[in-house]
Amino acid sequence: MHWLRRLFEKGESERQLDAELQFHLERQIADYIATGMTPEEARRRAKLAFGGLEPIKEDCREARRGNFIETLAQDIRFASRLLRKNPGFTIAATVTLALGIGANTAIFSIVNATILRPLPYKDSSRIVSISTHTAMFPTFSLGLTWPAFQQILSQAASLEQTAVYADAEKTLTGKDEPAVLELVSVSDGFFEELGVSAELGRLFTDQDQKRGQTHVIVLSDALWRTRFGADPSIIGRTLILDKEPYNVVGVASKGFVFPESCEAWLPLSLTPEDEVNQTYFMLQSIGKLRRGENVGQLKPQLSTIAERLTKDNPELSAGYSFSAQPLLEGRVQNIRSAYIVLLGAATVVLLIACANLASLLLARGSGRRREMAVRATLGASRGRLFSQGLVESCLLALLGGGLGVVLATGGVQLFRVVAPAGTPRLEEISVDSTLLWFSLLSSLVAGILFGLAPARRASRMDPNASLKEGSGASFGGPRSARQSTFGNALVVLEVALAFILLIGSALMTRTVSRLLHQDTGFRIDHLLTLGLPQPRLSQDNAESERQFHDGVVRLQQIIDRVQHVPGVDTVTAAGQGVLEGHSMMHSGLDVEGAIPPKPGEERHAITRSVYPLYFRTLGMPVLRGREFTDRDAEKAPAVVIVNETMARTYWGTVEVLGKRISISEDEKKKPIWNEVVGVVADAREVRIGREPGPEYYLPLLQSGTGTYELFVRTANDPQPLAGAITHTLWALYPDQPITRVMTMTRIISESVGDQRLRSVLLLVFAGIGFALALVGAYGVISYSVGRRVQEIGIRMALGARPAEVMQMVLRQGLLLVATGIAVGAAGAFALTRVIASQLYSVRPTDPPTFLGAAALVLLVACAACFIPARRAARVDPLIALRYE
Repeated sequence: MHWLRRLFEKGESERQLDAELQFHLERQIADYIATGMTPEEARRRAKLAFGGLEPIKEDCREARRGNFIETLAQDIRFASRLLRKNPGFTIAATVTLALGIGANTAIFSIVNATILRPLPYKDSSRIVSISTHTAMFPTFSLGLTWPAFQQILSQAASLEQTAVYADAEKTLTGKDEPAVLELVSVSDGFFEELGVSAELGRLFTDQDQKRGQTHVIVLSDALWRTRFGADPSIIGRTLILDKEPYNVVGVASKGFVFPESCEAWLPLSLTPEDEVNQTYFMLQSIGKLRRGENVGQLKPQLSTIAERLTKDNPELSAGYSFSAQPLLEGRVQNIRSAYIVLLGAATVVLLIACANLASLLLARGSGRRREMAVRATLGASRGRLFSQGLVESCLLALLGGGLGVVLATGGVQLFRVVAPAGTPRLEEISVDSTLLWFSLLSSLVAGILFGLAPARRASRMDPNASLKEGSGASFGGPRSARQSTFGNALVVLEVALAFILLIGSALMTRTVSRLLHQDTGFRIDHLLTLGLPQPRLSQDNAESERQFHDGVVRLQQIIDRVQHVPGVDTVTAAGQGVLEGHSMMHSGLDVEGAIPPKPGEERHAITRSVYPLYFRTLGMPVLRGREFTDRDAEKAPAVVIVNETMARTYWGTVEVLGKRISISEDEKKKPIWNEVVGVVADAREVRIGREPGPEYYLPLLQSGTGTYELFVRTANDPQPLAGAITHTLWALYPDQPITRVMTMTRIISESVGDQRLRSVLLLVFAGIGFALALVGAYGVISYSVGRRVQEIGIRMALGARPAEVMQMVLRQGLLLVATGIAVGAAGAFALTRVIASQLYSVRPTDPPTFLGAAALVLLVACAACFIPARRAARVDPLIALRYE
């Protein structure tokens, strides 16, 4: 059995050993048959004779495992000594890898927390959101009506549970300053569907959902701790919300928030009219799929329900339908593509770092060829040399990964600080074990990636040829040429990847610049805004009219008092703020004397209620007619002002004074007409990057939404006046909450916060990748100059001038960089289309961006290649010819 032990010791694979064993077994069977045994007896005797081999094989396997662990430990100790002996190389390699691994790990942690990780609710993967779509509002989704919810609740067989909720705002008053609470009114089963328990007290019961019951409220843990100091006696306390008492019955479990930014929950309370209204699309819905069901099975059921509702209710418009999507998908669909782009950019940085390290190890391996040749001559196998190279690269990668974890931890924490308010799942982004595991995996993959080529080259060298070579004697040989070609290819790859990053970051930077310098259509300087929330108008017409009248009187008093604050120029108000990202859209307009609509075309426009002096205060030019005045009050004739786009779209001209539009009907279903008294220039009041569309303005004194936004034009910097204006308002109305006290400059800056953050991150990644690529180019050119010392000496001895030598070296380096730019430009033409949806007023193939980036790369590359070129030009021919 000694042959088996010898084969194990030589390192033969299990497959080779089994083949060898089968060969010997068949020979033994043949020998037994030759002695006269039957084949069956020969086979039985042979298997019996070889049955004792398995314990020997197991012993040899144990020895091999022990040898492997011992060999690995030796390789790790040897690699550690080498790295300690070369601290400069070790530090440079560690920092290079840390930048790539740190960036990649930080972005992955953010992507994992926001996009990949399930929502923190019970069985969140089975929860879907359900929306309504109609032809009247083709550009966005609507909520459900109560009748539609009841139909889905009873007929959607794929749903195990279903609940609805509606957003609400109420003003909390009491001992402290008034505050607006973000509330949600929820139906029965809402908390049970999300798997929520009470931290204190209880949640809602069936009794709380009945109409006419005492007002009750459940607080979020965050509100309980911040507003009420985590007072355990909060249960049973009465809170005053919109001047009505609400009894606190519970505090939800810690960490539970749904929907995002919600601070407390109320039982859903609808009027009898709302419960039968087929067009009151104000209820958001969530449903939990039954186990084994999916969204695809739910959609046909929703289509059937929508068809039945349309048939039974003719008032529903054409195109009435329902849609469903997983709750997580709806939460992150607006940021998914942006985060994937950032993750791709961070991965590119890691690839550049790996290519850079591969170049460094190749150059370093060239200096260790004699060492490897001696080790091979003394008996080291190719496998041992290969494993030693991989162990060294993986050890380097782990060092870089350790430092990368530190950088990633700081990056994640910094992201949470600088990320714009409203970033989905921002509170769930944290440093956890996923970061550590991903960093470890990235380090090992990177170590193998950049160490594979150098380790393979070291294991496949010819020991005899390496021992015969002098350190500088062999320029231009086959091996040197192959190594030079591979190093050059790595430089081209690095430059190409860095160029793609540079193009992407430049396009995003130009987008942010265009947005920040976009003409809004109104003056943004010296303009202060303040939100003045008001109680929601009652459903009762008489009560609603009284509330509206009281609110207008209060607003007039506020504007009059603020107007007298020193430093204030003009004051006005509107039913909503500007650049909030949403608007009130009115569809089905009746436009008198307009261009005939196309078949199936729906007349629609954005609507906004504004106070007198609105256009003057914001600096919006009135092109025709007049502004609203105090005379455009409740009992005055109904009037309207349209923007230029609406006038040209529906009438074909701005000469529309005296024309009429109908936006409502009276009790007899007859249109109520509003006369056009003015035309104003277009303005970007919804989003800075959204082109102006048809829009009309109503007098706030005639119609309002029950909430107001104050606009204050000041003579100087408005920020110092914010405190004085706030105290003036509270002196007049102590119960008036004030929100969003911001200058218009800050509002515009925050409106592009998402784009700015992505632009900065891409710019950082591009800068890191660009720097690493240039360091790689510098390293390859420097290595090439070192290898060609004798060649350069001979050239200069034969009459070459230093300037010609410098040009030769510069030409070599710039040719690599130019090739990388060409390859990168081709890749950028294809890949920048991925971010096309995130660009504004900039084409993905913008020529100035590509040309500018190419010029920048070439300019900096000249500087990077100049140092080795100058060193080559200063070579002394006499010293070079003796160089070895």
